[in-house]
Amino acid sequence: MEPGLAFTLCGLGICFLIPAFILGFINRSKTTRCSVTTVATVKDILAKNSGDSLSFYPLYEYEVNNVLYTNTGAYLSHHVPQKGAKIEIRYNPDNPKKSYIPGYDTKVYKLLSIIFSVIGMIPMLVCAIIFFAIN
Repeated sequence: MEPGLAFTLCGLGICFLIPAFILGFINRSKTTRCSVTTVATVKDILAKNSGDSLSFYPLYEYEVNNVLYTNTGAYLSHHVPQKGAKIEIRYNPDNPKKSYIPGYDTKVYKLLSIIFSVIGMIPMLVCAIIFFAIN
């Protein structure tokens, strides 16, 4: 295998692995910092039309130390809560305005991290297989 092709394949793999690690770090940071669980009330369901599909984002409100906070959850396609429903959320005790809905808001980061990792590993594995097959 030519060194130029090997460097190209490895470089391509690294270009996909870097976002995978960044997304994984964001997900880990969010779940680590938001360590306190509380109950929030769904105030509204925001719907966004993106061409051929409709996406739903729950707008929820919760109270920490007698202060009300409002936040929007990640896209939900199934199990969309009703207005007024009580949902469990996790928030950052050092910055209570930062919160997420466990099981929903972190799925996007996990899924994208896995996809980028797999795509990044393919060219690196091809490079390794060809390299070891030749030698």
